[in-house]
Amino acid sequence: MTTIADPIADIMDLDSHEMVPMHMWADMFGQRAADLVAPLAGGLISRAGANATVRDDIKADDAPIDYDSVWNRKGADTPSAIDLRRRPAVMDMMGVKRQFVFPTFALIGLNLYHNPAAAQVFGFDPAKVDAREAGQAAIDGYNDWAIDLVKSVDGSRMRPVAVVRGDSVDDLLAQAKRAIAGGLRGLWIPTVPPAGLSPAHAALDPFWDLAQASDVPVLLHLGTEFAFASPAWYSDVPLFSYGAKSSLEFPVEPFRASTLHFAVEAFLGAMILGGVFERFPRLRFGVIECGSHWVAPFADALDMWCTQFDRRLTDVLKLKPSEYLARSVRVTPYHFEPVDEQIERNPHLAPVYAYGSDFPHLEGGQDSKRVMEERIARLGRDAIERFFVTNGALLLPD
Repeated sequence: MTTIADPIADIMDLDSHEMVPMHMWADMFGQRAADLVAPLAGGLISRAGANATVRDDIKADDAPIDYDSVWNRKGADTPSAIDLRRRPAVMDMMGVKRQFVFPTFALIGLNLYHNPAAAQVFGFDPAKVDAREAGQAAIDGYNDWAIDLVKSVDGSRMRPVAVVRGDSVDDLLAQAKRAIAGGLRGLWIPTVPPAGLSPAHAALDPFWDLAQASDVPVLLHLGTEFAFASPAWYSDVPLFSYGAKSSLEFPVEPFRASTLHFAVEAFLGAMILGGVFERFPRLRFGVIECGSHWVAPFADALDMWCTQFDRRLTDVLKLKPSEYLARSVRVTPYHFEPVDEQIERNPHLAPVYAYGSDFPHLEGGQDSKRVMEERIARLGRDAIERFFVTNGALLLPD
């Protein structure tokens, strides 16, 4: 195994997960949420591969914490996938100073609530169940668990994010305020129009203002592109069926893998061109586990269109769209992307690219820290430091 002298430490890890298996949901997230969700979420996608949530063989979170189990082992039997009180010790092994933790259970809830293909994905009869009730119960149960968790562990290092969604702005604000008051320092919103509105809509300004004033980042994450990718694009096409390594979060097949960033671009494009980052210059925003290959072409397109609509936008935007990206937004590349080339070709966007391990998910790759460190090393030690530490600190401040 290749090693690098003076390996990077104090990493800001923008992406990790809980992976509590189904038979432990009631203990973790409450009996009501488990009772409502478990009958709907036991389909094939929940049972296949290393990211499976149906793992009755797991009795406890007791895997040893060592290099191999942390960097190469994947799934619910990885140390601290279930018992997040063990996560700080895992972070020590990883060289991680601070880390977001995203949910698996609440992602199921977001799918049940928002995904038009939820019945197809999970295999239930939508005429016989209230999927939205179950979905909201999962989100609420997870948020309760996360708030309780930060009372028992060092919430300044390990930061479980809140899942915030609402059918109205008032609902969105109420959930965000409760999460922030409970000590959660990241707000994950699904990549759908918030409260049914454009992200640039003035009615959402109180939400962006709350996040800015509280110094809590707002985050998008892979797996919630429900409003953008209609099932009609991929249903009944064998080439686009779930792959053997698929999960609910990441359907490993060529069409959805190559288009998932479209929803993120629509969301961010509305925010940037609609002046959200101009009105809220201290707003911190993250796009997690959606790759980074799209960042530079997206920035170029926005800059171009901004010049075409300069009369309309001159009183709205004081910076170029690419400058708002570099100042306010952080994006995590996949471990297999040539992030060194992306940084080298687009130095004005270098602050955007930041590390996320995706621990302990399969698609995070093995030894991702080493792989990405070796890739960026040719750009110099400062580039490594920016990618692993400095850039991510925007979303994981002291």
